Amino acid sequence: MMEAAQMVNLLRRVRHDYANHLQVISGYLELGWEEQLRSYIQDIITQINQERIIFESVAPQDALYFYEQLLTIKDMGIILVYDDLDVKSTQYLKDHNEPVNSIAALRADIAQGEDDTVVYISIHEDETGIEMYFGCDSWDGQSRQRRIDKR
Repeated sequence: MMEAAQMVNLLRRVRHDYANHLQVISGYLELGWEEQLRSYIQDIITQINQERIIFESVAPQDALYFYEQLLTIKDMGIILVYDDLDVKSTQYLKDHNEPVNSIAALRADIAQGEDDTVVYISIHEDETGIEMYFGCDSWDGQSRQRRIDKR
């Protein structure tokens, strides 16, 4: 279960991110940059829709873990998009700090430009372990796979 301190840190981060969004929106309004404002708001809506899978497909405590991982990876300059989450428990992922460790290991393969790079991930658990499949636009349709074996 998430500790109160972890929850407070997560809420601080979310509040900080939304405050930043509101500052950007305010700036675009003041400058009269309607097209940039529309585009920025559409980007926020897309991001929120992409994050929906976290909160709709796993148990609440697991959703918080996956969201924390997403934020940590965002701090690396990488946008993580969960395509599929089929796990019974995040314990094995927590024990190995995944998917953060895999993203860090793959970072050299992830082409990062001016904008944040998007990495797509699907996570599937079976009786023997957890498979993670990573995709990135710069990989020309190739995916990377990582596995955590249950012991």
